[in-house]
Amino acid sequence: MEMKILKSEKRLCTCCMEEHEVKTIVKEEQVKFKNRKVSFDSICSYCDREDEYYMDEVQMNDNDIAMKNAYRKMVGLLTSDEIVAIRRKYGIGQRDLSLLLGWRADTVARYESHQVQDKAHDMILRRIGDDPEWFVFLLTEAKQKLGEQAYTKYWAAAQKNVTGA
Repeated sequence: MEMKILKSEKRLCTCCMEEHEVKTIVKEEQVKFKNRKVSFDSICSYCDREDEYYMDEVQMNDNDIAMKNAYRKMVGLLTSDEIVAIRRKYGIGQRDLSLLLGWRADTVARYESHQVQDKAHDMILRRIGDDPEWFVFLLTEAKQKLGEQAYTKYWAAAQKNVTGA
C-alpha cells in the first residue's frame, strides 16, 4: 500500500508502547458508505517496528469527515467546509443558522462534523449560499427568535452580500 510520509518524530508509539520514530502518513483508503465505494486520503500513524497503521482519536475524527466529504462530492452534496463557508459568508453561528431555518439547534453542527445532510437540507443550504436576498427574507422572519444584537449583525453581513460590497 502506497503511503506518503507527512512527518516523522521521536515519541511514544501507542502501537508498540515504545519510544521511537513514529511516522504520520497519508494513504488512500476505500470504504463502503451508504452502499457506495468511497475513496479518500486517510491520515494515520505508522509503526515500523510492528508494521502497523493506527489512529488516535483526532485522526479518526478527521478521517471520518474526509470520508464523508468524499461521499458528499461523489453524490453532489455540499462538503462540511462548504457549509462552514456559507455560514461565514453571513457571520452566523451554527445554532443561529439552525434556528433561522427552523431546524433542531444542533443540525448544522452535525452537518459540519459527522452527519451527511439529506438532499432537501442541502438544497436549502445551497440556496442560502447563492441567494443573499433569500437569507435576508429568512432573517426577517426569524428576527424575534434571534434577538436584536444577533439580528443586526447578520443583517449587516447579509446586506454586504446583497449589494456585493
